[in-house]
Amino acid sequence: MKTLMDQSTNKVTIVGKLLDATFNSGKTKAGVPYERANITVRVAQHYGDHDEVSEIPVSMFASQFTQKGTLNPAWQSIQDLRKMKTAQDHGIDGADTVRITGANIRENNFVSKSGQLVTGWQINTSFVNAGNTPEVASFILDIFIMDMTDELDRDGDPTGRLIIKGALVQYGGKLDVLQFIVENPDAVDYISSHWNPNDTNTVKGRIRVTSTEEKSAPSTSSWGEDVPDTTTRMVRELIITKGDDEGKEEDFAYDPVEIKKGFNARKAEIEQLQIDAKNKSTAPAPAATSNKYTWE
Repeated sequence: MKTLMDQSTNKVTIVGKLLDATFNSGKTKAGVPYERANITVRVAQHYGDHDEVSEIPVSMFASQFTQKGTLNPAWQSIQDLRKMKTAQDHGIDGADTVRITGANIRENNFVSKSGQLVTGWQINTSFVNAGNTPEVASFILDIFIMDMTDELDRDGDPTGRLIIKGALVQYGGKLDVLQFIVENPDAVDYISSHWNPNDTNTVKGRIRVTSTEEKSAPSTSSWGEDVPDTTTRMVRELIITKGDDEGKEEDFAYDPVEIKKGFNARKAEIEQLQIDAKNKSTAPAPAATSNKYTWE
C-alpha cells in the first residue's frame, strides 16, 4: 500500500482572463533574491448544465537563482507576467488570456482576527503562459476518502448535494484535508453506492470561486416597512464531476494507518497555530509614549 512518502497526483489547470496582478520582492535569510506574485484569473466555463464565471486567485513564489546558481525559470516567468495586460488596467476585452498548467492545490488554514480557525485551500503555480480558449478551471487529484455526508441547508434539510472529506498527500509526507462537493444527482447516487470511506480514488472536477447574495428572512413585526437585508457570501468549492468507478486496488491505495499518522500531525499543527494566535492576541500592547492628542 502507499505511504505518506507517496505524493498524491495533484494537477490544476486554469485558462482565463488575467484580472489583476500584484508583485513584491525581497531576500531570503541567506540573501537570495525572491519574488512573489498574486494574480486573479476570470474563468467563464461550462460543464454539465452549469455556465458560471469564477474569479480564481493564484499564488506564485520563486527565488531568482536555482541551487546551481543559474537563473530560475520560475522567477523569469514572474518577470514575463509583469508585461501581461490585466483587466484592471486595460478592461476585460483588452486583458490577456493566460494558461496555467502544472499548478497544485493545497490546504490553507489560519486564525482570523476574531480568533476563529478558518480552513480553506489555495492554488500555487510556478509558471503562467499566454493562453487561448476554451476557458477552464479544473483539477485531477488522488484523494483518500475520510468521510461522505449529505449536505444540509440552514434548516437542516438535505440539499441533494454530497460532501466528501478527502485527504491529499503533499510533498514530504504532509497531509492536507480538503472538502469536495458532488452536485450532479446521477453522480451523487453512483458515488453513494460505490465509494466508501478509506478508499483511495482519482477524482476530476471544476474549481468554483463565485459570490452569491443572500436575503434575510422577512421581519415578523406587524408594522412598518420591511427593508430587505442582503449579504454577499463568497463561494469557494471543489466540484467533483468524474472519478474512479470504485476504490483503487490495495497496491495503489493509501494505508489508513499512514493517513492517521499524517492526520494527527496535521491536528497538532493546527492546535499550535491556534495557540500562537492566542498568545499573540493576549500580548501586552506597547506602552504609550504620550497622552497628548494630535491637535495639542
